[in-house]
Amino acid sequence: MAFKVGSGSVCQAAKQTTWGTPVAPSVLLNMTGESIRTQINKGEEGNLIAKKTAGQKDTLSIVVDGGIDTILRPEFADWLFEVALGKAVNGVYTLADPNTQIPFSTVVMSRGGIVKSYPDMTVRSLTLQAPAQDYVRANIDFVGSKEIAAGETGAQTPASLSFTLPSYRCTKATLLYGNGGTAASSLVSELCVENCNITIDNGVEDSPATYCSGLYNERPIPGLRSVTVSCDIPYSEALDTFRDTYFSDDTSPCVALKLTFTTADAGEKVEVYLPNVNLTAAGGNVSGPGIIDGSFEGEALSIGTAEPITITVTHAST
Repeated sequence: MAFKVGSGSVCQAAKQTTWGTPVAPSVLLNMTGESIRTQINKGEEGNLIAKKTAGQKDTLSIVVDGGIDTILRPEFADWLFEVALGKAVNGVYTLADPNTQIPFSTVVMSRGGIVKSYPDMTVRSLTLQAPAQDYVRANIDFVGSKEIAAGETGAQTPASLSFTLPSYRCTKATLLYGNGGTAASSLVSELCVENCNITIDNGVEDSPATYCSGLYNERPIPGLRSVTVSCDIPYSEALDTFRDTYFSDDTSPCVALKLTFTTADAGEKVEVYLPNVNLTAAGGNVSGPGIIDGSFEGEALSIGTAEPITITVTHAST
């Protein structure tokens, strides 16, 4: 028996236009790990007839969910931010409006050469991890409808796709801040963070089971969204002032944040702008004789007409 290894596995994806209709992949993901799985709910018809074990079981419902871990690259950044946030205008991505569906995709996975297609994959949440002196990582959590094996109707196969651009990394990343509502272009104060995590949760709810849905769930529904940010930062006068200004003092209830990271190609850039972040924790504690660890956490708010989060992708060719 020839066992499979993870080396050489491939993950590709493409945005769909019609629910239930898989499409050929158009982007290659720089996958480092995945947990996509098919869950089959099997029920047993209960009765009082004496048996030595459970009786016959029937498949009642099928659902696909799980995550994909990646190193973020320019080749799939636009696809990722569009399907995660929902609204796209010329490389600028914002959250879809309430009662508006978010995009869904076909994901094609080759595990050691064994290929499965997963249509109708909707992003539950996206977490961006931006550690200093490291690559930018994206953790994508999906919910889907079904798994299609090679040869089945709707099955897709990996396309001939490759990477040609450098990955995003944090060797020249910046985190700028200012008073809540300050325009992204006007932020100048900088915090020297060790790591910054931003999580977008779409508040996805599964559609209720109906006679029309059969074994598979209908399109999931995004609910109240949340955007949270957390940063690790060495404790300093700058962090203490930041804490006193935006956490301890209600006269400045929000802080504006702008995280920017690039690639080795100066023309490639991603900017994450959060105009109104309410800090939920901030400070530092002594744990030994070394550098004091500090941190802060916050949640992006919808204030006025400002978007709670805006992600802008700039390419060298544009």
